[in-house]
Amino acid sequence: MDVALIKYRIAAVHTPNSAQLWNNLGMCFFGKKKYVAAISCLKKALYLDPFEWIVAYNLGLVHLHTLQYASAFHYMSASINLKQDFAPAYLYLGIALSHLSDLDNAIGALDKAVELEPTDHLTRLNYGIVLARHDRREEAAKQLQEFETLWSQLDQETKDSDPDILEQRQILKSACA
Repeated sequence: MDVALIKYRIAAVHTPNSAQLWNNLGMCFFGKKKYVAAISCLKKALYLDPFEWIVAYNLGLVHLHTLQYASAFHYMSASINLKQDFAPAYLYLGIALSHLSDLDNAIGALDKAVELEPTDHLTRLNYGIVLARHDRREEAAKQLQEFETLWSQLDQETKDSDPDILEQRQILKSACA
């Protein structure tokens, strides 16, 4: 990632008005957990190209990660307005809304994510977590069951790729018990 940052910094000198360049630079900083730099680069990218949905989506991700739920909501909504068929944007919009105590709209967004990507196991897991957080255990258990069905169909390499999934799965199982 450090090599990429160096190359992007050099490229920024030569093409300072490239929204894609600033977007990529921002996500490199996000990967290095330098959130202020990430937001700064992504906002420059958004300034350069306000109709680039991926920039708004990435800003939403960074804000969600930094627990700035209202800002995450704003940028995920903007991303969805620009690209209505990208399921992860609805997933993260739903998560942001749930943290803003708007469960009805969170469920609407999560339902849309499931509609667009019915075989995405992570959507089901996160949907279940959102429901469990709001004491809707029966519905959370249904999402957990859907997650388990999808999980069982994955190859071992995919299952081993992110240990956080196993941790969140166990948390959801405990919440549904």
